[in-house]
Amino acid sequence: MLSTVPTQGLPSAPVSEPAAPPAPHHSALDALRGLAALSVVVFHLTLLVHQSLSPHDAALQEVLRALRLTPAFLLFAGSEAVLVFFLLSGFVLYLMLAGRPMTYGTYVRRRLWRLYPPYLVAVLVSIGLADTLGGHALPGYGAWVNTLWQHPPDLQTFLQHVLVIGNPNSEPYDFVLWSLVQEMQVSLIFPLLYLLIVRCRARHVIVGGLLLSLGANAVTHLLLHRAPHAAFVLTPYLNTLHYLIFFALGALMARHRGVVGAWYAALGPARKGALIGVGLISFTYGQPLMAHLGVTSRVGDLLILPGALMLVLVFAHSPRLLRLSRWPVLQFLGRISYSLYLYHGVVLLAFLYGLGTHLPLGPLLLLTAAAVIPVSTLAYRAVERPSIEWSRGARRARTAAASRT
Repeated sequence: MLSTVPTQGLPSAPVSEPAAPPAPHHSALDALRGLAALSVVVFHLTLLVHQSLSPHDAALQEVLRALRLTPAFLLFAGSEAVLVFFLLSGFVLYLMLAGRPMTYGTYVRRRLWRLYPPYLVAVLVSIGLADTLGGHALPGYGAWVNTLWQHPPDLQTFLQHVLVIGNPNSEPYDFVLWSLVQEMQVSLIFPLLYLLIVRCRARHVIVGGLLLSLGANAVTHLLLHRAPHAAFVLTPYLNTLHYLIFFALGALMARHRGVVGAWYAALGPARKGALIGVGLISFTYGQPLMAHLGVTSRVGDLLILPGALMLVLVFAHSPRLLRLSRWPVLQFLGRISYSLYLYHGVVLLAFLYGLGTHLPLGPLLLLTAAAVIPVSTLAYRAVERPSIEWSRGARRARTAAASRT
């Protein structure tokens, strides 16, 4: 039974270099997190454009389809940005556990304090607004929009949202919550992944993660065709097995950051350019390739994985990006990124259901874009920052109590 998360006295991992000491705060990765959250926001604004049935929006829809196949896609790569979040979470959680020994209970409390209060408040706000503003069709928009905010939750759906774990129906009120289900579930088992990473060779962890992903996607495919209800119930857990490879690779990048950084620094300009080019191709064309092949499974995420890894790599180790990431606006985006991720969809749907029958799409998008940063900043200051401070205060209190004994 795993009762502690040890970081001292473990057998050395059989690799050619020792584990690096805990790193200082990574401001560049904070900036990347903020930019990724902003990319998700823009993605959902463009998704609303594609949902419009108005012929006046057809030209803009064509422009967006064309941009989708260019490097400008980085500006609104929503699904791909979530994969970057998972890599960053693996990176940060590894450093957290490598920094000092802690019990599993302490780790879970810290992680839940960080994630759950902002999540729960966002859920309650979205459900309250759905009950107040929703409940009617929007004839000018496509089917996806008209599956959202259509009715207040029944008791089972409400409890699934509150409990988070295993929620198979996470999108009717705040459509980004599916990824929070994955974040919570992986967080609970991450200490076990940490132990595997420090005890096993990196290539064994990578191969194991890839096999888990392929196996989980195969089981999901079979269940969807043979037992749809079981697929509905089990998919959140099967998706967790799929996404473990992203958290594991982020953790491996943190563990071997000294070697990875030295390798990247030794690359010449041409090789760095080639690396970035291959990453951009992966990030931009991974999903269209899977669609062209007729594959609807999440296994297509593995084609996007090299691009997501490239972004984390260059932000973690490029001196130029490190200097750029220190710009106050990028650090600010990094600080509010979680709240921005949680609330941008709520703001979008509030304007859509409150004003969508009275305003054309253009002004509606402008209002949403103007409101998401202030709303997210308010949520960060009112909920997220106190949650972080409560977590740290609880840790200091436990440390002081232990020292007195």
